[in-house]
Amino acid sequence: MHFDLFGSGVDENEIVQETEAPRDEEKMMNEMERLTIEEPVRDIPLQPVPEPTFSIKQKPTEHNPRLRGRRKLISQKKMATLTPEKLQALDPLLKIVQQHGVKDFQEFGRSIGKKYLCTKLGEGSYADVYELQAKDSNEAQELEKRGGLIIKVIPFRVESTSKDDIADLDAITREIQLFQTVDALHGFVRCRGIHIVSGAYPDVLLEAFSTFKLTHTAESAQNLDPSVTAFRNKPLYAILEMNHAGTPLGRLGRARPASAFQVFDVFWKTAISLAHAEREVRFEHRDLHNGNICWKSLSGDGQIDVKQDMIEEMKEKPEVILGLSNLEVTIIDYTLSRATVGGITIFDPMKYWDHGYEEADGDSEGDKRQFRTYAAVRDLVMKAEAEAMALAQLEGAEYKAINKYELFVPKSNVLWLRYVLADLLARSGGGSGGGRNAYVPGSSKAAKKLQLEMWKGLEEVEAYLKGTAATLLPESADDLIGMAVEKGWLAEGDVAAFKAQTEQ
Repeated sequence: MHFDLFGSGVDENEIVQETEAPRDEEKMMNEMERLTIEEPVRDIPLQPVPEPTFSIKQKPTEHNPRLRGRRKLISQKKMATLTPEKLQALDPLLKIVQQHGVKDFQEFGRSIGKKYLCTKLGEGSYADVYELQAKDSNEAQELEKRGGLIIKVIPFRVESTSKDDIADLDAITREIQLFQTVDALHGFVRCRGIHIVSGAYPDVLLEAFSTFKLTHTAESAQNLDPSVTAFRNKPLYAILEMNHAGTPLGRLGRARPASAFQVFDVFWKTAISLAHAEREVRFEHRDLHNGNICWKSLSGDGQIDVKQDMIEEMKEKPEVILGLSNLEVTIIDYTLSRATVGGITIFDPMKYWDHGYEEADGDSEGDKRQFRTYAAVRDLVMKAEAEAMALAQLEGAEYKAINKYELFVPKSNVLWLRYVLADLLARSGGGSGGGRNAYVPGSSKAAKKLQLEMWKGLEEVEAYLKGTAATLLPESADDLIGMAVEKGWLAEGDVAAFKAQTEQ
């Protein structure tokens, strides 16, 4: 089975993730509000960085070990007609995605319309996200086993502009490079392929767009009709294929309160994945709100919490706690992220960050918490820039002026983890003491004791992160993991078990 929607002659990555969250849960959360898509890792040597105390070593990211399969070629492939000037400007991006010329968007649409049913799932910055489900029942089953198929359609223009209504070539190139960089890292979304297309928005996507608009609120369906914007802006499009990462974290606990096992797994799996990415590619996410972490059943059998027989029959605390919920946790959307690959730093200059996020209005405490985190990260980076300048002056050296957001300041990951834990506890009843009574039904005495211990530990972590000044917080997610082991919030066995799971 091949996943090349357009039929290019390039091999595709074999998908290794399991199927998405169970269907009964999806009835109430089957639209992913901010899902984003990633690209295959390139064979670029990574810049060496110091080995952390607690980080997960896995297969090298320089060579993606996932198997590759053959693809059928479409006998006739229509290519878009662009001016020589535009093609020249696009040449570096086309080389990155290993594509010769710009493909025709209408033919892309016809190719997916023949094999797939298309449903719009949600919207991101400038972009629309669609799920593709195979029409053939056998292919549909195989596709589900391999993690589903999502495409993100991002309009962009070649010319830079002061307007913030559409992505430009630089922004698209950064996003694609970041997707390629993190593709092979555990805890980050897998990519199927990338296509650069031009032309009229295809009918199969327009129909899915219209249906979404009719069945969703104005708040969740804000994007303008693509046929109108295409006529007005005449954009190109980047089509990003990826597996289905699952359900956004913001929807965890809507059907029933999130359990201690679920909150524990989501938080610490996210933290460990970030710690690993810090070591591998000097990674900062910089936008890790509850729409950019997704969860689904790890085993693919629909189980999204601790097994019932385990908590009913538990006599003593298990040696390994991390992973009992059976949730697979995936970090998505790297539009604002920063990473270093082959000595080159990829980052968003984020000029729009330099304003008062503290004063931004929010509809909820969660919104305010998110905007306060943006402000805290901005202030953190500004402080790092000032320290770098002061150090250069102290050493009598000339300070090399760079954009402050190019600096590697992994403490930003800690600030976002502070947000994530506060968000989890606020929605699960924890943090205010409610979580301590949120036992999984049928829990034995030992299971209740374990859950109480887990809630208390999570509340201690939140109190520490919330009550400690940013200057005194751990310098990175990796340092936070080390502190967690020292304080007993996380066991060394949990870290080792998670490492073993990533290598399966």
